[in-house]
Amino acid sequence: MYSKQSTFKNYNLYQMEKEDFTLVKDFLDRQREKLDRIEFFYPYKDSELAEVLDKGYFLGLFDGQKLIATFAIDYDEEYAKQIADIINSSCDIGLDRAYESSGLMVDEDYRGQGIAGFLMDKICVEASRKNINICGVVQICNAASMNTFFSRGFELRGLYSMGGVYDFGYLLRRAENTNLQNMENFSKLILQSPSKYDIIVDVEREVSNSDIATQRRMLAEGYYGIHCDKKRIFYIRDKERKL
Repeated sequence: MYSKQSTFKNYNLYQMEKEDFTLVKDFLDRQREKLDRIEFFYPYKDSELAEVLDKGYFLGLFDGQKLIATFAIDYDEEYAKQIADIINSSCDIGLDRAYESSGLMVDEDYRGQGIAGFLMDKICVEASRKNINICGVVQICNAASMNTFFSRGFELRGLYSMGGVYDFGYLLRRAENTNLQNMENFSKLILQSPSKYDIIVDVEREVSNSDIATQRRMLAEGYYGIHCDKKRIFYIRDKERKL
C-alpha cells in the first residue's frame, strides 16, 4: 500500500498497489458471495484487477488491519474509448473517453455508515484533479448503487445488455460536471415529493428499470437518467443537446 490518503470516522484510507492483489481479490470474492444478488457486482478477471491495481487509482478503506471497502478508477485507455463508444451509441454526445470507476464494495458489517459515498467523493476529486470523464457501470436494477452515483453528479447516458440478468447502465460524470450540490438537492427533492413527480419537468414517468427498450428510446431522443427507485428510472431532457 502507498501512504495513507485520509481518514473517515475511525477508518484509514490507502491507495492500493499491485502487491495487494491477493488481499483485494479475497475481499471482493468473499463480499460478493454475501450479496443478496451476486450479479450486482460483476467480478474483475484476475488480469483486470492486477492491471487496475498496478496502473489505476485503487482505494482501500481499512478498520485497523482489516480491508472493509474498495473503489477505483481504471486508467486503461482502450477501455475508456470502448466505454465512450457504448455511450455514444446510446445518445451520441461526441464523447472521446470515459474511464471506468469500478470495484465499489463495502463489507456487509460496515454498510449504512456512508462509506460508499465517502469513497465516491474521493474518486470524484481525483477525476476532477485529472480533468477526466469517469463512468460507473452498474446493474440497471441496483437502485442503491445507481443513486450513489446519481447523487455525485453522474448521469445515466448509456445502456448495454448481456442478456439474462446482466443489463448495465453507464453512468457518466463528465469533467465539467462539478455542480454536485445541485444534484444532491435535486435528489432530495424527488425523495421528499409526495408523488415523486410533482417537481420534475420533462420526465418520462413510467420507465421500468427492466424496460431496456424504452430506456434506449429515451436516451436516443435526448433524455438522460438522473434518479431511480426500485422500479423506475427518472429521465430529464438534455436541453443543451441538438436533436
